[in-house]
Amino acid sequence: MSDYVQLMKLRIAALLLLVAAAAYVGTSGPHINPVAFGLLMLAGLLASSGSSAVNHYVDRDIDGVMRRTSKRPLPTGRIDPAVRALIFGVVLTALSLTIAYVWINPLTAAMIGLGFAVYVGVYTLGLKRTHISNIVIGGFAGSCPALAGSAAAANAISLPAALIALLVFLWTPAHFWALAFRSREDYRRAGLPMLPAVKDTATSARAIALSSAIVAVSSIAFFFTDAFHDTYFVAAVALGVVLLYLSVQFLREPTLEHAWTGYKFSGIYLALLLVAMMADALVPLALRL
Repeated sequence: MSDYVQLMKLRIAALLLLVAAAAYVGTSGPHINPVAFGLLMLAGLLASSGSSAVNHYVDRDIDGVMRRTSKRPLPTGRIDPAVRALIFGVVLTALSLTIAYVWINPLTAAMIGLGFAVYVGVYTLGLKRTHISNIVIGGFAGSCPALAGSAAAANAISLPAALIALLVFLWTPAHFWALAFRSREDYRRAGLPMLPAVKDTATSARAIALSSAIVAVSSIAFFFTDAFHDTYFVAAVALGVVLLYLSVQFLREPTLEHAWTGYKFSGIYLALLLVAMMADALVPLALRL
């Protein structure tokens, strides 16, 4: 059972659920429907887990080549035959789409389905092994939970949800490039054209720093729309300053240690900013109590 749980990549699922939750709350404000929200979380968990399991199946050959992934259940043969992982992933995804379509609304199911199609079809099968733009384009899959969250709350795509989707899209490249920078020999061994594996250190450092800076500046600029307010702005500025500092530090000294520090903070940055978005949307409720 633990091997199948590993296929689900629950840490990634948790972050994607936070994206969906932030978009739901940002759309609904204090008027949260606990049933719809709960079903969204269940459908999101199943969809993310199913996509990850299918990804494990497709990438089982290169996972065995890379040290970082060589101990996963399929390369080690702990799940055999490997097609069991594929069936597991497809079943979880089908359950997710059924729950979303029948008990939430068709738009939510469509956004969840779009995320699966981009992650598995566009990224894993299409771009990951063939083009340097893989994570830039494929990263849109991480934006789809925001669209699903808004759809579950209002059967429409709200401005806050669209901005959250944009934030995740902008955030994804630098986050994964930093990981790839630290593990670039792994990516080269597997023949994957991730930017740090095919470009020199200076070029990779500039790309990661610039991408991170775009995220920090864009997140602050979101305040000047009607989507977010003071609570969000304070968090965006504070977190953005730290992200910019780490980006400059990495640009000046592009070491493996600085890449790893930036990668770890990047995940914390996104999680805290999403929490701030939810707090910002709930402030009117707190003021009335």
